[in-house]
Amino acid sequence: MAKPTTASAAKLTIWLGDGNSPESFVSPCGLTTRGINFTASANDVNVPDCDDPDAPAWVERVVQSLSAGVTGSGILAYEAIDEWEDFYFGGLAKNCRVIIDWGSGGLRRYDGAFLCTTYNVTGELGNKIQVEIALSSDGQITPVIVT
Repeated sequence: MAKPTTASAAKLTIWLGDGNSPESFVSPCGLTTRGINFTASANDVNVPDCDDPDAPAWVERVVQSLSAGVTGSGILAYEAIDEWEDFYFGGLAKNCRVIIDWGSGGLRRYDGAFLCTTYNVTGELGNKIQVEIALSSDGQITPVIVT
């Protein structure tokens, strides 16, 4: 069996755009868990058997819409507070990137506009202040492969 190419979890990063032209991106410090998920909303359609109308119909599906979500959690770094609060309290979509860096295998990047839909700050005695964020896509997400 051939050994698969893998990457450290630290190589999956979230980048927030500044809205300027040309746009610059920053990856806020402190997140120790990061993720991106893609979902498709589908409609179910019962397709009958034309030769045997009494037979159970098979369900076929049609994709109606696509969406992406980005999540992160970890330490709330003082250096990142302004980035997260400006994004959340601004209430507007911001260009973001999620990058998976495969090292010599190149990288994969997902670009698109997102809204900050969750910004949770928690603290527990004997621990550091934690943050949890969730971003929801606002329109099309474009995968970019860089070799």
